[in-house]
Amino acid sequence: MKKSWVILLGLLSLWIYKGIAEVGIHADLARDLNELSNLWVHKMVWLGPATSANFPASPIYYYLFFPGLLLSGGNGLSLIVTQTFLAFLALGLFAYYQLRKSFISTILVILTVGLSPWWINSSSLPWNGHMYVSWIFLALTSLWFKNPIFISSFLFGISIAINPAAILALPVLLYEWLVSKSLLKNLIYILLGLLLPWTPILIFELITKGFLTRQWLSNPSTAGFIFTQKFANITFLLNNLLISQATAIVVWVITFLIGSKKERWWLIFISLPLIFLAFSSPIRQYYLLGLMCALTFIIVVVWSSRTIGKIALIILIITYAQMIHLSPISFSSRSFPRLSNVVSTFIQDSHLDKTKKYAVVSVIDLKNSTPQADDYRFFLRTKGVNTLNIEEYKQADFLLLFVEVPNFSWQNFEDWHIRQFGSRKFLSSQNIDGIEIIMYGRN
Repeated sequence: MKKSWVILLGLLSLWIYKGIAEVGIHADLARDLNELSNLWVHKMVWLGPATSANFPASPIYYYLFFPGLLLSGGNGLSLIVTQTFLAFLALGLFAYYQLRKSFISTILVILTVGLSPWWINSSSLPWNGHMYVSWIFLALTSLWFKNPIFISSFLFGISIAINPAAILALPVLLYEWLVSKSLLKNLIYILLGLLLPWTPILIFELITKGFLTRQWLSNPSTAGFIFTQKFANITFLLNNLLISQATAIVVWVITFLIGSKKERWWLIFISLPLIFLAFSSPIRQYYLLGLMCALTFIIVVVWSSRTIGKIALIILIITYAQMIHLSPISFSSRSFPRLSNVVSTFIQDSHLDKTKKYAVVSVIDLKNSTPQADDYRFFLRTKGVNTLNIEEYKQADFLLLFVEVPNFSWQNFEDWHIRQFGSRKFLSSQNIDGIEIIMYGRN
């Protein structure tokens, strides 16, 4: 028992290191920071990340990050720790149940999954396109070890609420429902479990009399799905699993042949979405991570309980271990520590009056790309500065402009965010770690 937890803690350390070393603040992560900063200043967040289906995911994704943010005192690196902790929890739950059966098979499963490149990325890089994978593994574990079907459904519901692509792993829940004894009662439990994580959006729809539904009906989206005879999705999935098409077929057939009745049906139901994906247009790569997780789960569980399978998994673990590259930790570019330190230094050096209201704008490249100061709003708010949302800029006392482009002509720069503030006058400018920070007052 202790040895398995030592291995899990080793994996957790690896994921945290990878996250700290490789995570940079991109547009999606800055969006997440902005919503977390709304929670930080006690604003209700009703909607989750936007999806290509033109309907938002559930804000439960943001609320899952928030406890870690509170415990860390507003440290952005807590997002990485939370992401890795969920992955640790997923594999840890599997280990808790499987250790009762076999120590060796438990270790083989958690190492095969925990060291695979796609899992390392999903567990160490905070993002809703990654976080949902851990919840799928939790749901599969709960379902596999016969926890109440409501609990398994609720875990699946969380994964889908974080990223609707998790629905690709749902067929196995359908199988367990079909073979259950109380179909009607279990159907109610399943529907309740799947819907509960959407509670904030359901309340929002009640308050707004179906605003999101009306908006979607006026501009429906298929998220880019069209039928085609290309197999790009299958190719991507296999490439990320590091196996060829021929090898995948052999592995699937062997798994089916050596599996028990339950294992065979799980393999069949988990594989059903492959039929749809084989004949649909290429979708965003992270949409397939949940299905990869489900396929890996059943195949690794089956192989870990057979002698020849154990040997194959040991070889695979050694291969994965050799592929791990640990980049030196460097807090440069758009890292959490760098931007946080810049903001802290600015607040201290400029003796910023925290009783005033501030509008904030950023220029991160010559194209004026996103994020539009979402990340700076987060760092300012978590340090006690009253920073407004864009629609409130007319109420601001000061405007802060963060310029990351060297030699940028900020004196003549203006965009719609600045125009929201209104007429302004220059007050001060200072350069901190290569970032120019300009403060304006009202004219």
